[in-house]
Amino acid sequence: MAKERGLISPSDFAQLQKYMEYSTKKVSDVLKLFEDGEMAKYVQGDAIGYEGFQQFLKIYLEVDNVPRHLSLALFQSFKTDHCLNEANVTKDVVCLNDVSCYFSLLEGGRPEDKLEFTFKLYDTDRNGILDSSEVDKIILQMMRVAEYLDWDVSELRPILQEMMKEIDYDGSGSVSQAEWVRAGATTVPLLVLLGLEMTLKDDGQHMWRPKRFPRPVYCNLCESSIGLGKQGLSCNLCKYTVHDQCAMKALPCEVSTYAKSRKDIGVQSHVWVRGGCESGRCDRCQKKIRIYHSLTGLHCVWCHLEIHDDCLQAVGHECDCGLLRDHILPPSSIYPSVLECLPDFPHSLTFLPSAFFPSQASGPDRKNSKTSQKTMDDLNLSTSEALRIDPVPNTHPLLVFVNPKSGGKQGQRVLWKFQYILNPRQVFNLLKDGPEIG
Repeated sequence: MAKERGLISPSDFAQLQKYMEYSTKKVSDVLKLFEDGEMAKYVQGDAIGYEGFQQFLKIYLEVDNVPRHLSLALFQSFKTDHCLNEANVTKDVVCLNDVSCYFSLLEGGRPEDKLEFTFKLYDTDRNGILDSSEVDKIILQMMRVAEYLDWDVSELRPILQEMMKEIDYDGSGSVSQAEWVRAGATTVPLLVLLGLEMTLKDDGQHMWRPKRFPRPVYCNLCESSIGLGKQGLSCNLCKYTVHDQCAMKALPCEVSTYAKSRKDIGVQSHVWVRGGCESGRCDRCQKKIRIYHSLTGLHCVWCHLEIHDDCLQAVGHECDCGLLRDHILPPSSIYPSVLECLPDFPHSLTFLPSAFFPSQASGPDRKNSKTSQKTMDDLNLSTSEALRIDPVPNTHPLLVFVNPKSGGKQGQRVLWKFQYILNPRQVFNLLKDGPEIG
């Protein structure tokens, strides 16, 4: 790997990311210039020399003078043998597809789009099929990106290999574009690596982020150790932690951001998740929790109490949201407006009686048509209008707006932190949502 050979330092990679952060160009735009535009003169077969590589960086990064040590180190890191099979190609070249694949994996965008784009890069005959050696080239660039992003590639490699086995179920050695995209889109660690947009879509979905652990941690799924200094995936919302390879089988996220039934309105209950007891001491009995020996202890995602399993009964059911209760908007304070207007509404939003739909009401049910119509109107409103908010008396819930790009990587860390200590619905990523322009 390039990083192992010392061809590009972590500081150089950080500088490259900074250039990309402020560039408006896409790899696909630059590639067109090299395929049939003004940059085509730099292409030798399927490769480009150092001068062409400099032009690629200049256009893509929108920087007139990329530091020579950075461009040279990057160029050297892309040098492989599989581009040297053209008779008219000189030795000091790099594969244009490799360069394009690498940068496309780093830039913003949907993982599905990246998977499709990288596939098409190597599908030179446009038949929608790649053989295993061509797919290996894509995976090689994924591993390069993972290594520079400080992932544990020793764990990612077997995940990708297993993914390839499942794709090539007939052992033919070839993969279709549909198979490649479908498999990649269901492999959680790969999606996180490709920059999955970790937004709150619905309750029950984890918001994964890669995390390296400075002390022994146990997987919430298989309960075996992740290992000192090893990387796993941790949910921003509930701290559910798994090995990379266990993420696809993880149980749903325990965090519910709003009340889904009338019995849940007004009184917040504890939501317990196994493990995650970072203090190592029980808040109930003050004795140690043996967190270094197994997946043990429980922590509440709202008040952040950490207790022994045996102390659970003594804690009680109701949660006061802990030290930050004055600033938290608990799920019990947010509920669908339909619950407010239907006094006899059942304790669930999963099923609606036929009387709630005017077109199906008959006989005595017709008198409920106005209520039914209001119910349907409420269900069709935007989320902000369909949900009612009733804060706990004498509290002052926060609204937090975070720009993840600010302060280097600290903005992203601040976003993750607030998503955990507050209700995720109180926290807004300014790159995706937030207040409208006045």
